[in-house]
Amino acid sequence: GAAQARAGEAWILDYSSPNTAKQMHVGHLRSAVIGEAVARLLAYSGAKVTRDNHIGDWGTQYGKLAIAFREYGRDLPAQPSIDDLVEIYVKFHKAAETNPALEDEARQAFLKLEQGDEAMIALWKKCVDISLREFNRLYARLGVKFDHIWGESHYTEFLAPMIADMK
Repeated sequence: GAAQARAGEAWILDYSSPNTAKQMHVGHLRSAVIGEAVARLLAYSGAKVTRDNHIGDWGTQYGKLAIAFREYGRDLPAQPSIDDLVEIYVKFHKAAETNPALEDEARQAFLKLEQGDEAMIALWKKCVDISLREFNRLYARLGVKFDHIWGESHYTEFLAPMIADMK
């Protein structure tokens, strides 16, 4: 009878939600395991379950990474790993402690991304791809699956119309 307990119900579960260009931490892994367990229980009881992973893939960190790539990218392998991204991100922050102007440069670089600068978009996509490759490797080991993986960037096209409506 368990397979009919939630028949006809539809559930959307959002879990894990790591930030790109950073390693997943225990909170993301905990959320992924608990979310997948709940999804499986609901599906077993007859519910239609949609699994969503809302990743953090937009923000000033991409401006910081752009500056980090400019300063330290020549030292990276041809196919950087997520560990490489974290390493240059940490180097950026260490340098910004003594050179606060780097933070302003990073904000300007992110503004270029928001405005559709092709070089910034390419770098952003590279960082997201590196991140997703690592995340998916971990999810596969855990048996975690998603129907949708959408980041904050997915919603940027909706911002201008929403702001116009609010005005």
